[in-house]
Amino acid sequence: MNFYSHAPNTGIQYHPTGKEAKEACEKAIRTLQRAGAVSADIFETITWGEVTERVVPTGADSYSLKRQERLSYEALHPQVIDGRMRDDNDSLVLVERIRETDLLYHDMVLSIAVIWKSLSGKIQRFKQYNFEDVAAVLGLLFEKYGVERGGRDGNMQFFTFDRKFKLSIAIQKKLDFGPELQAAERKLNQALEEMTSTESDSAADLKTIVTGAFTLVDGKLRVSEVLRLRSYKISNSTWNEAMQIVDAAIVVISSKKQIRLYERNEQGEYIAIPLDIAAL
Repeated sequence: MNFYSHAPNTGIQYHPTGKEAKEACEKAIRTLQRAGAVSADIFETITWGEVTERVVPTGADSYSLKRQERLSYEALHPQVIDGRMRDDNDSLVLVERIRETDLLYHDMVLSIAVIWKSLSGKIQRFKQYNFEDVAAVLGLLFEKYGVERGGRDGNMQFFTFDRKFKLSIAIQKKLDFGPELQAAERKLNQALEEMTSTESDSAADLKTIVTGAFTLVDGKLRVSEVLRLRSYKISNSTWNEAMQIVDAAIVVISSKKQIRLYERNEQGEYIAIPLDIAAL
């Protein structure tokens, strides 16, 4: 096992032995103790065999040990092998021949990446546990009352007793259309021709709407625009037949269950609590 450390005054140093690495770590810990960042009994809790003695600068003359995620990752994926690091061609390059800036970038990105991956996995498991908790509650309700709680397509909401928090379960579906849609388009054009003779003005407006709904954007049909045609109340039997064909043409490509938590603010509005890092 190989070790290296970094200090503002000496730069990156490679330690060929565990003893030297341990001394570097002990020095870092003593520095942290003087700064009041760690307790005095930390030496009794550290297992040296589990620690990769890599220290990074956190100030002019203070250091911090790597996070546990980084240590666990390096235990399986050593970054320095006999004083060398692998490049993008899987070749081993002497650390002393690598630019210090590249080493700093490597250290920064890797530290972030291993924590990022760890959090991603935890959130994924957390989401699954949430759905399991909801399913357990619904099971109890079904057993007690003989009915399931929830609305159409499984959409449902739960609240804390004080209405401070709201848990929302929703089914998000990705839709497309089958070949029946071509027949629906022809029916719509037929309906527009019928209405032109009696309601020329409204028929012209509807023709613009229908043409826009069936116009491809980036080579794709806009599903929402076609479905929006169903919201118009048209007293024409051919139009209504076309809407029935549109309903028959709908194809569910995928269905994904979403779970969101909301917190009520002082104005009584429920604000979503994001777990998306881009939204924080």
